Amino acid sequence: MMDRKTVGRGSWLALAMALAWAIASPASADVKIGVVDMQRALNECNAGKKAKEQVRAKFEKAQNELKAQRESLDRMRESYDKKALVLKEDERRNLEKDMEVRSLDFKRKYEDYQRDLKRTDAELTSGIVEQLYGIVAAYAKERGFTVVLETSAGALVYADPSIDVTDEVIKRHNAR
Repeated sequence: MMDRKTVGRGSWLALAMALAWAIASPASADVKIGVVDMQRALNECNAGKKAKEQVRAKFEKAQNELKAQRESLDRMRESYDKKALVLKEDERRNLEKDMEVRSLDFKRKYEDYQRDLKRTDAELTSGIVEQLYGIVAAYAKERGFTVVLETSAGALVYADPSIDVTDEVIKRHNAR
């Protein structure tokens, strides 16, 4: 299993090799490098904003349902704590078992909501990301870029803002 440092080193190595190749190539005078922040493009393009809003709305609905269920469990626990000493043994065991079942149900529902939200986010944004990559590729070819690097991946330490094409990518995606 690769850890984050290993992946980071691999990204740096690939970046260094690509830049070394671009600089050392015979046509090095024609090298044109650009950068794009795909995460920002996704978050700021109209379709990305709409997708994030849909995920947020679904998250809030799930959060409200879980909050209500949690409050019900808390009330049940408080009631049990008040009555526990005066209950018969079998009644106490039944209530404890019921609280445990409801608590496990709450945990399962929480995990299900998390998985569902991640899946929804991926479904809504994956097509947009593909479109953004297509726009970057078309823009790079049109403008004669040799390489366009992705800044939000974490492998890029610095890039002059003048080579950032993110705003143009967002503008072109919104124009679609």
